[in-house]
Amino acid sequence: MVQATAALAAVTAFDASVSVGYNPDRPWQQKWRDVQNGLSGIEQVYAAADINDEVIRRQVEDFFKGCREMADWVKEQAGKPEAMAYVNSDPDLVICDGMAQTVKHHTRRPQRDPDPLTARVARVHGGGGVRVEIDWSRPSGASGTEDALDLARRCVAAWESFFQQNNLDPAT
Repeated sequence: MVQATAALAAVTAFDASVSVGYNPDRPWQQKWRDVQNGLSGIEQVYAAADINDEVIRRQVEDFFKGCREMADWVKEQAGKPEAMAYVNSDPDLVICDGMAQTVKHHTRRPQRDPDPLTARVARVHGGGGVRVEIDWSRPSGASGTEDALDLARRCVAAWESFFQQNNLDPAT
């Protein structure tokens, strides 16, 4: 919802202003745009010459939180309860979920999941380009390291595949 108003500041000056309103029933496509914007933010950080490790860490963590929240939005707004099962079955989205849950709760404990995946930003590398490493592990001993940008791109591709499989249009 967009509303334009005009204000007369002086006899010869005209100042237009715009206000934007948001529907309380936010569509899932809004969250998708947030995810795409988050990926763009990580790409920009990787291309930057000067780095601030805290800004980069937050950018990466925020992306994965938003990407994981995509399942909740698709479930609620698109009526696709299978979205969370998809997250739990896609290997990249499983790491995404582990990252989001670790950021949210700090420590993963085997309550609902007897072998929860914990993921966190482990290192930020600079000089010759930025690179962010995500370390992940499970209590069972499985572990690995992922490049944040590579993982983010794979997660976006996974969601695009889900949309296609479920006849969802992310552009509307």
